[in-house]
Formats: sequence, C-alpha cells, structure tokens
Amino acid sequence: MALSHDPIVNAKLDELRLRDAEFGARAEMRVRAKYGESTSMDGYHFSQSFARDAQASQQIDWVHQPWLRPLRFAHRHTPRWIRFAVKKVAS
Repeated sequence: MALSHDPIVNAKLDELRLRDAEFGARAEMRVRAKYGESTSMDGYHFSQSFARDAQASQQIDWVHQPWLRPLRFAHRHTPRWIRFAVKKVAS
C-alpha cells in the first residue's frame, strides 16, 4: 500500500515495515525462549481486546461525568491541610 506519491518515501516505509517485522519476530523468539513453546498466551493478539472502535464507543472515564463537577470544584478549593487531614483520617 503506497502512502506517498514519492517512490523514495515508499521504499523507506517498506524498509521500516520489514525492520518492524524483524523486531517483532526477535521479540517473539525471546518470549518463547524465556517462557517455552506452550504458553498461556498462544493465539492471543492484543488487537482482539483493544479494538479502537470499542474504545471510542465506551466511556470509561467516570471522573469527568457532569454530576461530579461540583465535588471536584469543592475538592480543588478546599485548603490543602484539610484535604490531608481528611485523607489521614480516612486511611
């Protein structure tokens, strides 16, 4: 797949893809040498669990929900010594 109209850039990109594949193969050999051939990670690919479309559709960051804004505001404007005292008592 050509990403550029310049053949020199495409050649460099192909070279980088080959180099990346080589580094990936080396890393895989290193993991297999360390943990053996039959590991529990066989057949697992990170792309299966970290699909970008799934990440974009799920809002996991609950800290930025609108109902929490007044609490964050109060927390930010409370003096530090009070926050530390509450943290100390709570733990």
